[in-house]
Amino acid sequence: MIPPAGATASTWGPLVGDLAGAGRVIAYDRRGYTRSGGEVVRSAAEHTGDATAVLDTLEARPAVVAGTSAGATVALDLAVRQPDLVRAVVVHEAAWRALRHPDASGLGALARMQWLAWRGRYGEAAETLLRWVYAYRDGGSAWDAFPGQWRQTARENGRSVVADLKSSMGGYPRGQDLATITAPVVCTYGSRSRSYMRPLTRSLARAVPTASVREIDGTAHAVPFDAPGSFAQVIVEAMRSSEVRSGT
Repeated sequence: MIPPAGATASTWGPLVGDLAGAGRVIAYDRRGYTRSGGEVVRSAAEHTGDATAVLDTLEARPAVVAGTSAGATVALDLAVRQPDLVRAVVVHEAAWRALRHPDASGLGALARMQWLAWRGRYGEAAETLLRWVYAYRDGGSAWDAFPGQWRQTARENGRSVVADLKSSMGGYPRGQDLATITAPVVCTYGSRSRSYMRPLTRSLARAVPTASVREIDGTAHAVPFDAPGSFAQVIVEAMRSSEVRSGT
């Protein structure tokens, strides 16, 4: 389980418990966050190297790798760089080439976040960004319903939140690299997500020869919060289908 910007192993909610009956679940704090500490990471590739080390050290290869948002970028990069480590991938609302599908309110939130970050107000910058990221197209934001500790974790790791955004919203991994992925990939988005998320997710799926697309009902970006059972089911199905595919 590779967490998104502002999140850690402790902010998956009931999702980890929902998955525990299906297999071994590994969750961790990415470098630059809370218990892992370390300098702020400005490269998705460095996070991929850490994910590789986690799987190698825990002898958990090949794994079904799941990630949301910035964590989805790392999950995809892992499938590109370390195919022997990855049995299947589930990614929810990866920001791949997000700026090719501009949203006026999103551009405003990005500008406000950058203004706050320039002034060293990283906690406020993280909150500004994540309130928008977790917004529903029919109004409101999951951010405001998150447990207080989840929101505090994001604020305290504001520098890493800003760095995650910059490393995941571009064209990384490159299209030609995504085309080399051989593991099954399931790209999901929420039924309550803003309208740009559907074409963005489908664009990503077209770049991966093994990809399929799933809409998850009743959620937007915060799928582990809104619909943990549904997301767990997608992950379990990916696990079972990869077992059949590999003959294990």
